[in-house]
Amino acid sequence: MAARHLRFHRFQPLQKTVAADDRSLLDRKAMEAGLPLKPQLTLPLAARRLLALVALALVAGAVAGCSLFGFIEDRLDPPGPTPNGILFRYNAPAARQVNLAGEFNNWLGTANGDRLDPNLDSMKDLDGDGIWEITLPLPPGRYKYKYVIDQIDWQFDPGNPETIDDGYGGKNSILVVPSNLPYKFDEAYVSYSLGTSSRIQRKYSHEFKLVGHADAKEVFITGDWTDWDPTAIPLVLGGDGVWHVTTEMPEGEHLYKFMVDGEWMADPGNKEARDDGYGGKNSVANVRPN
Repeated sequence: MAARHLRFHRFQPLQKTVAADDRSLLDRKAMEAGLPLKPQLTLPLAARRLLALVALALVAGAVAGCSLFGFIEDRLDPPGPTPNGILFRYNAPAARQVNLAGEFNNWLGTANGDRLDPNLDSMKDLDGDGIWEITLPLPPGRYKYKYVIDQIDWQFDPGNPETIDDGYGGKNSILVVPSNLPYKFDEAYVSYSLGTSSRIQRKYSHEFKLVGHADAKEVFITGDWTDWDPTAIPLVLGGDGVWHVTTEMPEGEHLYKFMVDGEWMADPGNKEARDDGYGGKNSVANVRPN
């Protein structure tokens, strides 16, 4: 038989083809130059699952820790006595208005089926830190209360552990005012004449002045306590060129404006103001006992 000439070929080890996106830049350069690739470390499936679970646990722990620290940071002390009365504080940075509702003010007037009175026991955030405050000279007793955010959202006090069911699936906070108080109080501040406590709405004299408009023909003042009647209360021009008036107003915080010759105007002498919802400002009057 004729001898067969066998041609031997040198066999190259097969290289695993991988997508370019699965390799680093150095590996891709090595592939282009025909160099062997670095071995890739592949963990067993069980190990990969274990690492994924550990990662999820770490993320969940971090989220829970942030929530816990945020909750602790947001918690304020429960209401307590001060030289001027019981101080209530509530953290609501996004709120436009916060009221204190309770048995001492007939739940802002709603206990007997009436509409909520937004001017009653309106809290303040004077420094803009999101913490709203109000101080009331409550007499000794046990009171249920809540905070009302933007006139619609009723919330119990997260800083006060004393609560009771409100009968609507939520909670009322409980405040016990002791008998030894550092402030003077009036028993008539709270009335129990109808079997449920109701706050007596008192009125006090408050003076308004408008400077710098001596040439105006007529000036009125109006606000939430007059249902924004533009000619509700006329001012009188004094010999000093200042318009002024003293009027009886309900106790609490009130929004108001001047009407100067038919034009609405916020009080230029009062820096405390709120947006009026129309691109302007309403001035704020705080009516308190003299």
